Amino acid sequence: MKPDTRPAGPGVLAVDRHEEKFLLSPAEALYTRGLLDALLCRDSHSLAGAYFIRSLYFDTTDAADYTDKVLGVSERRKVRLRLYDTSARRVRLEVKEKSGSYSHKTGVWMSRADARRLIEGDTGPLFADAGAEARRIWLNFARELRRPAALIDYERTAWTMPVERVRITLDEHVRAAKSSALFDPGVPMVGVHSDRAVILEVKYDRYLPAYMRRALSSVCAQSMSISKYGAAREMLY
Repeated sequence: MKPDTRPAGPGVLAVDRHEEKFLLSPAEALYTRGLLDALLCRDSHSLAGAYFIRSLYFDTTDAADYTDKVLGVSERRKVRLRLYDTSARRVRLEVKEKSGSYSHKTGVWMSRADARRLIEGDTGPLFADAGAEARRIWLNFARELRRPAALIDYERTAWTMPVERVRITLDEHVRAAKSSALFDPGVPMVGVHSDRAVILEVKYDRYLPAYMRRALSSVCAQSMSISKYGAAREMLY
C-alpha cells in the first residue's frame, strides 16, 4: 500500500488528518531536507530518494472545486485519480474533503481499464461496485458531471514518525498539463511555481509534537493558500 493511506473496509481507503502547506525556495528546501533527515526516518518509499506521483484531477463543468479554493470556501473537495507508475495495473480514485486545515480523504482502487472508462466519462465501474464508498463517489460524478481538468506530476520525499502519525513531505518539480492522458509517460508538461519552488506538507492526527513544531519554525517558509491543483489550473486555463 502506498503512503498516506490506511484500510477502511474492503477496497476502501480513508485518512483523517490535519494538513499544513508551505512554499519553500530551493535553499530553504535543502535546509529542511537536512533537518528532517536528522530528526525523522524516511518512509520506505523514499529510502532511495524521491518517488514519482501523478494525479489526474476531475472538476465540474463550472470549475466549482477550483473556484471554492480561490474564494477561500472552508468546506471544499477535490477528486482525483492517482498513480505512482504509469504502467500500474490499478490506480486509486480519491475524494479529498477539507474543512479549514482539517482533511478527510477516502478512495477506492480501480483497475487500469476501469480508470480509462471513468476518464472517458463512463461511471459504470463505480456504479457496479457494491461498496458504499464507490457508490458515494459515483453519485458525486453523476450529480456534478465531473470531467478531467488537469494532470499533475511531481516527485515526493517523505518522513514519518509514529506519534500522531506525523508525515512530512517535500514535493518538487511540480508540473502540469491540460491533458487526461493519465497513463502516457510522455505527456508534455509545464512547470508550476517555476518548477523550482518546493512544497512542504505537514500532516498529523490531533497535534504536531512540540519539538517538531519548534524545529520547523526555523524554516523560513511561506504559507500556501492554494493547492497544486489550484496553481496548475490557474496556469493552464
